[in-house]
Amino acid sequence: MNDVAVSFEGVGPDLLDAYAASGMARGQAGEAAIRWAFDTNPKAFAVARENGKIVGLSANLLLRMKIGAIDGPGIQAVDSFVASDMRGRGVFGRLARAYDEYAGQTGAHLVWGFPNDNAAPAWFGKLGWHRHGQVPFLMKPLRAGYFLRKAGLALDFPLSTTRDQNLAPEAGIGNWADDLWAEAAPQIGCTTIRDRAYLTHRLFEAPHAAAYRVVADTTCGTAAMVATREAEKHGGRIAYLMEALGGASLSELLASEMGRLKARGTEVVLAWAFPWSPNYRTLRKAGFFPLPRRLRPINIWFGTRPKSPQAVPANAPRQWYLSYLDSDTI
Repeated sequence: MNDVAVSFEGVGPDLLDAYAASGMARGQAGEAAIRWAFDTNPKAFAVARENGKIVGLSANLLLRMKIGAIDGPGIQAVDSFVASDMRGRGVFGRLARAYDEYAGQTGAHLVWGFPNDNAAPAWFGKLGWHRHGQVPFLMKPLRAGYFLRKAGLALDFPLSTTRDQNLAPEAGIGNWADDLWAEAAPQIGCTTIRDRAYLTHRLFEAPHAAAYRVVADTTCGTAAMVATREAEKHGGRIAYLMEALGGASLSELLASEMGRLKARGTEVVLAWAFPWSPNYRTLRKAGFFPLPRRLRPINIWFGTRPKSPQAVPANAPRQWYLSYLDSDTI
């Protein structure tokens, strides 16, 4: 490993080439997708080079976080890649440890993320992340066909009675989003701050922004929003509930959007929400229920590693709020 050098870098031509060659989905999405994700972090990548050639990288999002009583920077570890001829030589662990140390030096309060089954032993073992368990999958069946096909039956019928109220989608995120966050934040211990700036970047400035649909009640003081994305995936037509947050009108927004998705042929809606989240009771009343492990499309683990004393609450139970907005792949 003495001939492998690790540096901290931003987006550059050779990094873009390495991403494209890695086979990772973000590399296939192209330069615009990579810059959208990482340009706010001047040194987003721990990069391993052997004789000047990139042989591994670890990619990290810089986010504004609410962590207990503080608001400050946090680092979400997302993509990792090691060239096939370098695997088994400790490159992945070295990259992760290097960026973990670097993050603390830059003032980030927290490193966190969602390792898969392959990465989990390194993050939770060698790197000392706190394991919160798997992400909190919920599901709402809209049509029976998804499940009946798995039983070999060519049948389909609706499972939901909700109706589309023909709500017009939002063309952008207004000041109502800051009101919404101000109402929600006191009920949340730890999360990415979901204010107007974040929602605009995440939902309306993304290279794939056209895939999202946002409906909202923009009434000052009682704002609510629902954001969804449809996809042909996991053997059927599904939708992701990207976000569902807000006051009394959230139930009506959810019901209308579930009715709209049902009418479009969506079979199942997936969501992330912990039982202590402020929207959990509303989601359960809307027909969402915890997804059994045997039905989960993939195992996704959730872990945290505080980098400052103020961030210790990130490891405490019942503190986190998560939604599909926190997934960097949806």
